[in-house]
Amino acid sequence: MAAQHIGRLIGWIAACVASPVILRSMFGSPWGSVGVACSAVATLWLLIWLPRSAHRAFEAARYSRAIRSYRIIRALAFGPQRDRSARLSLAGCQLAAGRHAAAEELLATIDAAQIDSSERVVWLNNLACAALDAGREPHAALAQVEEATELRPDVPGIQHTRARALLAVGRIDDAIGVLDAMRSAGELPLRLEADRCRELAAAWERKGQRDYAADYRDRARLHAI
Repeated sequence: MAAQHIGRLIGWIAACVASPVILRSMFGSPWGSVGVACSAVATLWLLIWLPRSAHRAFEAARYSRAIRSYRIIRALAFGPQRDRSARLSLAGCQLAAGRHAAAEELLATIDAAQIDSSERVVWLNNLACAALDAGREPHAALAQVEEATELRPDVPGIQHTRARALLAVGRIDDAIGVLDAMRSAGELPLRLEADRCRELAAAWERKGQRDYAADYRDRARLHAI
């Protein structure tokens, strides 16, 4: 894998160097500067714009677009960390899109011994989501997301997974508390707010508070993308 990443990096550098040389030789000296500019723009697109675009697509629930972007990022990853990050993000997109088999296949390729703390947060959250979506034993999912929460308690998406796990193990009041606290730092993305309202509707329904449940179902429909 390391050799593959090095090969991609060498290939990218070679393409960036060759572009101005070829253009200058074919069309004259001014075109060499155009080639340099094109190489710089392409590098910025790959390293900065494309990841940001993929994240925005995910937040907007445009999962197919986000999946395509993360696949490109992974295909052109220059190092193992960037490759892992792309796989983790891609798994999250697949889960959100309901493609659970594809997501779990990606998660199975992650070696827990090689990931850093920030990657571990995403990995644990994705594992918990996959288990909850599949209806597997929820206590293991809760343990995974509790560990993720200890590492990053400030991420609303992780708190949403935690609330789902709490609901799954029957800790309804705790789940409501977590869901209510998700907005303490401000407004949430529409997709996440709709998910939060759906979980609150389910929680209040289980407590027998049908009016509250109906109100949150209406809010979920209002924020649905």
